Amino acid sequence: MIPHSIEAEQSVIGGLMLDAGSERCQTVMSMLKPETFFNRAHQVIFAEMRELTAKQHPIDLVTLFEALEAKSVSDIAGGFAYLAEMSNNTPSSANIVHYAMVVREKAMERYGIDKLTSATELLYTRNGMSTAQKFEAIHTLFTEITDYSKTGSRRGLRQFVDVMDDWVTEVEGRWENTDATRGLSTGIQSLDDLLQPKGLVKGALLVVGARPKMGKTTLYSQMAVNCAENEELPALMFSLEMPDKQIIERMIGQVSRVNTDVFYGDRYDDVQVSTAFAAGARLAETKNLYVDDTPGVSLSHIVAECRRIKRERGTVGMVLVDYLTLMTAEKSERNDLAYGLITKGLKNLAKELNCVVVLLTQLNRDLEKRTNKRPLPSDSRDTGQIEQDCDYWVGIYREGAYDETADQSATELLLRLNRHGKTGVVHCEQRNGAIYDCDQMEAEMRRRDRDEKPYAGRDF
Repeated sequence: MIPHSIEAEQSVIGGLMLDAGSERCQTVMSMLKPETFFNRAHQVIFAEMRELTAKQHPIDLVTLFEALEAKSVSDIAGGFAYLAEMSNNTPSSANIVHYAMVVREKAMERYGIDKLTSATELLYTRNGMSTAQKFEAIHTLFTEITDYSKTGSRRGLRQFVDVMDDWVTEVEGRWENTDATRGLSTGIQSLDDLLQPKGLVKGALLVVGARPKMGKTTLYSQMAVNCAENEELPALMFSLEMPDKQIIERMIGQVSRVNTDVFYGDRYDDVQVSTAFAAGARLAETKNLYVDDTPGVSLSHIVAECRRIKRERGTVGMVLVDYLTLMTAEKSERNDLAYGLITKGLKNLAKELNCVVVLLTQLNRDLEKRTNKRPLPSDSRDTGQIEQDCDYWVGIYREGAYDETADQSATELLLRLNRHGKTGVVHCEQRNGAIYDCDQMEAEMRRRDRDEKPYAGRDF
């Protein structure tokens, strides 16, 4: 028998007719949707109750019947007699939240059965898909089941009013609990200030582009540490360039502010090593950092691993990939098309898991021929798709990489694209493998003075 409870559904509707204005009944209104009900008549009745509530009209036996009659759906809803029966058979609304939970549980079971049936049909169908592609589609179905169990929201076409209800609930949550509903932070205060008030919006793809030795991996690991420690959310790191032990060493150095040279040979220093190990232990205690150094990983590998952590932990904060052109791409006529499929897939992953995906990318050497070598999104190597898919694009520029006489620590983070807010430049300093914030006005003045004073042999 298909999971359902007619009695619980009747008790919910009867309770709402008795005392729709109570706090308990308002909770039920936010918990359930018309499609949560199994009985068609109950779906029609509950949908009309939601409309009456939205219009701030009272809900009782008479007003509900008149509203259904005005739309010529009272017969579908069972007529006045059925409404009166439900109202009379419900002595009070005291247990209405419990009844609503039963209705929602049954709806989740039906949704799970429907999705698992679709998975079975997919495996039986000969539709040209490979077995790997079918398993990928089934992974998506499992993710949808998990999301539905937590939010009650289905994928696919939804009416505007249903989406608006969810949006109003989210907006009210933002006002009541700012920390719980804001986007993620980067861990660099001046960059976070530039991204205010939204922060890094969940479901977004952030691309970090730079030439070699600019500090891409430093920013990558620092954002992961911030997500794990300060946001208290899982950060999933896929390192295609650097072994996992080197990543861990770099991160421990960042958190402890200790130069990682102390881990080698005669540079050992008891105090600094103790400080570093204590910082590493603190990071480990968060249980929020995951590292995968599998070389040449494919998009499907990243997606499968991220979905696994989402199922185990219930949430994912950040997925970080270092870097794009080291990934194994599908065969295509051109590299830009192959890597474009990866960026699209990572954007879809961000939406699916409601997290932020950070993708590092190497920039073309041609930018070094320009007078102004500060990077642009169009400098991305092997793909023009990045500009189209990403929500944020951050370039890293360090003049010291081109000029030995310049301050080697001075770094610019260039927020070139931001679909959710303003763009701008953030100044910071890189020292001992870590990024430090600095005074923005003072750093900007130094940059302008430097740009206005050409030096011998300078080509920009």
